[in-house]
Amino acid sequence: MQTEGFPKEERVRRGEEFTRILRRGRRVRGRVLHVYWIRDAGSPESANRVGVAVGKRLGRAVVRNRLKRLIREAYRRNKRELSCGGFAIVFVASSAMIGCCFREVEGEVVRLLRRVTSSSAPDSGR
Repeated sequence: MQTEGFPKEERVRRGEEFTRILRRGRRVRGRVLHVYWIRDAGSPESANRVGVAVGKRLGRAVVRNRLKRLIREAYRRNKRELSCGGFAIVFVASSAMIGCCFREVEGEVVRLLRRVTSSSAPDSGR
């Protein structure tokens, strides 16, 4: 059973991993977020790993940390939207996210997770 927690095993933490996912992964753009993902050979089929990236041009540390907290919490509450496992995912905040409330961010995360799942299905022809 999958809990709503967000333990270290479910996180992308190393810089090399972020770079690999951003360079080699598939991308879906949303209104306030972009998501990059790859099938993760290093994790078991049931586990997904997620990272959050917020560039320095979006603001000072207080602003960037708030954006990261919003994204992590939205993912934590809705990670069951990914019906299959084995993904390494990176969410990247855009400047349009500044000033968004949690509900807007959560709705965007849910939409993007559903698109990741649907575009990764074996019968999608990709």
